[in-house]
Amino acid sequence: MKYLILSVITLVILVFFVATAEFGRMLDSFTSLRLNFLMPALALYLLSLIFRTYRWKLLLGNRDDVSSYNLFQAVCIGYMVNNILPMRIGEFVRAYFLGSKHNINKATVLVTIFVERILDAIVLIGFLLIVIGLNAQTLLKGFAQQYLTWGLLVLIGFFVTMFVLMVYSAHDPVLIRKSTKIITLIAPNRFKSRLINFNDFVESGLSSVRSSRSLLVLILASIPVWISEIIVFCIIGYAMGFLQFYNNDYLNLFSSMTLVTALANLVSSIPSSPGGVGIFELTVREVLLFDTSNLVDRSTGAAFAVIVHGILIIPVTVVGQLLLWSNNLSLRQLIASKKQSDL
Repeated sequence: MKYLILSVITLVILVFFVATAEFGRMLDSFTSLRLNFLMPALALYLLSLIFRTYRWKLLLGNRDDVSSYNLFQAVCIGYMVNNILPMRIGEFVRAYFLGSKHNINKATVLVTIFVERILDAIVLIGFLLIVIGLNAQTLLKGFAQQYLTWGLLVLIGFFVTMFVLMVYSAHDPVLIRKSTKIITLIAPNRFKSRLINFNDFVESGLSSVRSSRSLLVLILASIPVWISEIIVFCIIGYAMGFLQFYNNDYLNLFSSMTLVTALANLVSSIPSSPGGVGIFELTVREVLLFDTSNLVDRSTGAAFAVIVHGILIIPVTVVGQLLLWSNNLSLRQLIASKKQSDL
């Protein structure tokens, strides 16, 4: 039922996205793209995946027995699954793949992925606040007129709360133990045995954020991940002639693309449709229109959103599938194995 509801919501968003753009002008925007800029954009996104792999190695304690190549494989396969299946199932597949490769507890691996997502959100919120601070007079006035402002504040509040709880739990496991005790009392009998060692798994997964120094290192390691993706947005914007909308100022273009990247990824980080299709495009387009005071029209903004999202999901989906085949695995096998193990 939840997948059906999600599919209906996604379909409504996509219909609205297409219906509010002129298809002919979208096609014109596609054809105006300078294709020679696609390869640098693809290369930068690949670089961001390498940065993600390095950060994940730090999250796992920089263990010598964990292969960086297998980490990279797991990242790509997990993203591939997220791009074709809903509800971020790829996170579980990613944990299962790496856990099987290195005999690491899969629940512990999953906790490190959860930490990774929280770090991503905090860094994006940091970028967002910097951009708003530098353009306070324009942006705050515009945000005050938007009914979605409260939704954005709730989203930011949620991630900041999760970050605080994560850090607090890493320093003082009492919260985890109490939560586990409550969950154990109300959980069905078949799950109770699996919850017995849950505290140990979570504490192990949070060990990388236990000290202030290691937490700072992880936050710093997250910055190149998102700088790379922001530059991908900038390259495609430049290739579509957007620089004219920013008075030919590269810094203004970068600032705008930072705003677009941060908001689009924060909104689409909520478990949703495969690859965040629909909500990502709609957010990118509307933020771009808002930030340029409608100098970029909806049709051009829609084309930009589709091209950028294509760069972010198509190559890694292809690479993930090739890596699955190279390991003599199929997506069906991974999902079936994941269900049997229940992490």
